[in-house]
Amino acid sequence: MAPRSNLIILPPDRLDAFTATGVLAELLAFEPARPVHLVMHEDFVPFFADAPAQLRFITHRQLSGKMPTMRLLGEAMGHNWHRVISLTATRLPFLLWARHRHHYRFAAGSYALPALFATGKLRPPHIWTADKVHLALPETLAPDAPLIVLALSENGRAVWDWRHYAELIWRLADSVPALKQAHIVVLANRGCALADSLMEKIPPGQISRFDDLSYAKTGGLLRRARLVIGTDRLAMRMAAGLGVALVLRLDREDTADEGRPYGLYVGQDAVEVARYAERHLPPVESAAQAGAKQKTEGDGSAMS
Repeated sequence: MAPRSNLIILPPDRLDAFTATGVLAELLAFEPARPVHLVMHEDFVPFFADAPAQLRFITHRQLSGKMPTMRLLGEAMGHNWHRVISLTATRLPFLLWARHRHHYRFAAGSYALPALFATGKLRPPHIWTADKVHLALPETLAPDAPLIVLALSENGRAVWDWRHYAELIWRLADSVPALKQAHIVVLANRGCALADSLMEKIPPGQISRFDDLSYAKTGGLLRRARLVIGTDRLAMRMAAGLGVALVLRLDREDTADEGRPYGLYVGQDAVEVARYAERHLPPVESAAQAGAKQKTEGDGSAMS
C-alpha cells in the first residue's frame, strides 16, 4: 500500500520560498519514503527540483504569488494527507483530511523557519543541485584559483557604479593574500549596463560573465566561490547556505535584519570593503599545510 503523501503550501515571496527549502529538507530527513506535494508559484520550482524525493508540483502563475483559493481547494481536496504544512496565511489546512497539521505564521523576510520536529531550533534554507555542473569558465583557470563572485541582479539597492566595483576588484586581487590571482565572475540580468561596463574595463582573462544563470548552475558556481559580494539577496542567502568563506551584501541603508547570515555594508568606499575582506577571509592553506594537518588529525585519532 502506497504511503499517504505530505502537502506543503509555500509562502508567496521568492526569498521566503527559498527559505522554505529547509522545511522540505527536514521533512525528507524525517520521512524519506513519503511523497510530497508542493503548492507554489511556477518560478519557485527550481529551488526544489533536485531534491531526492518523490515530488509533485502544484503550480500557478499569479503575480501575487498566491494560488487562487478555489483552485487550491480543487487540487488538495479529496486526498487523505499524512501531513499538511502551511507556510502562508490560509485556512486550507483546517479544511483538509490530514493526520497531522503544521501551521506557521511565516514572518516575511526571515532567514530561517521554526523546525518541524525540534523544539527551540530554526531550520535554515537547503540547496539541492547536481554534484557536477558545467560552467563555462576559462579552461586556463586553475582548479584552486580563488573566485570572486559579483552578484549584481538587484543593483538598485546600492549606490555603486562600475568604478566602485573596478576599484574593489583591483584592491582585492592586489592586496588580499587569500585572493591573489583571483578570477572575477559577474552574475547579472541580461542587458545590465553595470555588468556591460565592467566587462569592458576589466581584462578579459580576469573576468567572466553569466547572464540569467539557472538556479542549479548558480549553486554550483557559488560552491566554488571564495568571496561573494553584491546586491542580489537570493545569491547572498544561497552563498551563506553553502558555506562560502565570506559573503557581503551591499546596500544603501542598514536594514538591521535579525539573523542575517552574511555581512552587510552600507556606503561606497571600496578601500573599506577590501580591508573588511582581508580581515575576515580565512587564510588559504597550501597543499603541504593541508597534508600536515590531515596527518596530525590522523595521529591524534590513533593516539585516542
